[in-house]
Amino acid sequence: MGHGFEIRVNNNEPIRAGLDVDRYCVTCILDATRRKDNPDEELNINIGGYDADADVHFDWLKAELQPGDTIQITVVSGDYDPPSNTRPRITENDIIAQKLKYYNVLKEELEDYLRE
Repeated sequence: MGHGFEIRVNNNEPIRAGLDVDRYCVTCILDATRRKDNPDEELNINIGGYDADADVHFDWLKAELQPGDTIQITVVSGDYDPPSNTRPRITENDIIAQKLKYYNVLKEELEDYLRE
């Protein structure tokens, strides 16, 4: 049985994120981002996982944070909460379709430069 995390944000009920599989990854990501063209800062928490054998991604929590929020993380094993979202593997055809879509957007955006 693998390990996971119990995450409590402020005084909310804790989330127990983990997977009872042989090969897995469970992540707790906190980020603070301010982009070049936007003065607003983003504060986020993302709790996710990956079942390597089934090639499936999981989400337990995706939320915005505010200054002063508290986060408590404890390493745990077993009795995990079910994920709030499951994302199956992206197929090679899906990847090609995404690349073609992006290619066409760039082609249109750079049309004036391509004529030179």
